[in-house]
Amino acid sequence: MLQANMGRAVQGEADVILFNIDSKADANSKNQKDSIVQVFQKVFDEHLGYFGAVPAIAEFERQLDQRGQYGAFKQAFAKSSGQESWENSRDAWLFHQEDIAQALVECAGMGLEAAQRLVESLDQTYNLSVEKFAQTVKQYVQSKGRNHRLLFMVDEVGQYVGENSDLMLNLQTVVEDLGVHCLGSAWVIVTSQEAMDEITKNKIRGNDFSKIVGRFYKSLSLSSANTDEVIKLRLLEKNEAAQTYLISLYRDKQAILKNQISFTSDCAEMSAYGDATDFACTYPFVSYQFKLLQWCLPKFG
Repeated sequence: MLQANMGRAVQGEADVILFNIDSKADANSKNQKDSIVQVFQKVFDEHLGYFGAVPAIAEFERQLDQRGQYGAFKQAFAKSSGQESWENSRDAWLFHQEDIAQALVECAGMGLEAAQRLVESLDQTYNLSVEKFAQTVKQYVQSKGRNHRLLFMVDEVGQYVGENSDLMLNLQTVVEDLGVHCLGSAWVIVTSQEAMDEITKNKIRGNDFSKIVGRFYKSLSLSSANTDEVIKLRLLEKNEAAQTYLISLYRDKQAILKNQISFTSDCAEMSAYGDATDFACTYPFVSYQFKLLQWCLPKFG
């Protein structure tokens, strides 16, 4: 059974969108109840190559793409604007409305007046809801095939949400609607430096918080006890040549290291290098230093 499940898991392909929510959010977005879905829509659009900074333009690009006209539009825009690429010009799209309209005439067969009206109304007719976002994601994953998955991996949610219950509820709705519309094809993984129940203590009613947590299938705790694993994987990982060299170095200096790094019986939790592989993974640190760091980290708060 396990082998069969693992086999099915590796058969499908997946898009992974990894982002820090605070860095992707607009400066004043925390004051808006729907800021979570705005950030999700933004990073999703950017992942597809659209202009996520202006949602209306991203939606305009998506509509052209779905009609098979996006490539032709970019070529027509470059011609109309004097060989300026669309990607380099779209942040100043308000100054290129005539070029956009002319490109639409050429690539979409629209009349000039109709194209001009469409361009003028782009940012006036756009609206976003959680349901609309979920449906957009659904259309995308369905277009990629039956076994395709989309993963939103969101860092620092706890810091961004803080004590704002509206943001927590907006996150709940995003996860809930993705589940309803995508039926397991879209996943949301969030991280927080603090336990979410600590962040929201006395701020969200217990029943409401339980509903939010219930939208997340698994909860993983990465405490300071995992510090050594994080440091080894993110800071101390070596290439193959360095790994081979350090293993050889340990074997040459093993006796010296054991003499210089030793602990008495009352320091049972302290440890030196376990073997050559441990030396290569932890170098230039010593294993006991991770334990000291684990004891110190909780005191920093």
